Amino acid sequence: METARIAETKNRFDLADRDCIRRALLRYMQQRAIGVPTLQKEIATANNLTLDRVPLKTLQRFLGDTHRSNDALIRFCAQFVGALQDSDPLAAFGEQMAAFLGVWRDWHDCRPVPLEMTGRYSGRARRAADPGGGMRVYRGDAEDWVPFSAVEIEAAPAHPFAIVREFVSNWDRRPAEASAATAPRRAYEGIAIHPNGSFFVVMRNVLTGTPRIYWLDWVTEDRLGGQGHESRAALDAGPATGSPLHSSTPVLFDRAKEGS
Repeated sequence: METARIAETKNRFDLADRDCIRRALLRYMQQRAIGVPTLQKEIATANNLTLDRVPLKTLQRFLGDTHRSNDALIRFCAQFVGALQDSDPLAAFGEQMAAFLGVWRDWHDCRPVPLEMTGRYSGRARRAADPGGGMRVYRGDAEDWVPFSAVEIEAAPAHPFAIVREFVSNWDRRPAEASAATAPRRAYEGIAIHPNGSFFVVMRNVLTGTPRIYWLDWVTEDRLGGQGHESRAALDAGPATGSPLHSSTPVLFDRAKEGS
């Protein structure tokens, strides 16, 4: 994790380092519902220091970003935060993704994923074209959409992103009656952020690592809609030549009803 690396290799900290450490401490306080005095004691204990080595007012100023605190204090904070990091790759990826996209700049570029977006959804996709080459006109009615996947969006407390998991049971987007029991089933995991009002999801196939993304927005009160994209991998069936390098399709996700 980046903060752990900072703690191990640096005695001086630039603005980006300080911002990363500050956010981690604020999240830690929020998740555990503690105040600055308790945090001061925990940082001192973790670094085998007396309390006077972690001055309370200096720590408060650092957390409030009102003064440029000395590097000695930041080093103690970085060591503390680095020891807290777990091995959750989704949380690490979400944090780095948010930082890369400038989510934290003035706290306005990207708001946290709203709680009303979390929950379970059943997904439908635009039916695939006839593999035999026949032409079919899309009329925009129910026949154009086929069952596709199940999605779960899970809140990540004190983070601007959400955790997303998807199980695709009809990757080839066949009609329900033509979907065989042996059809490929794929599992994905990743994160979602909410920049500028849109809903952006980045996931990976848990088996192959193939990336998958969605751009979504509310279509109705309980329905998300948008576009999904995924690059093709070696496991994907298709002609050896002339096969597109990626799959792209419109999708709809309906919130699952309680008890279903």
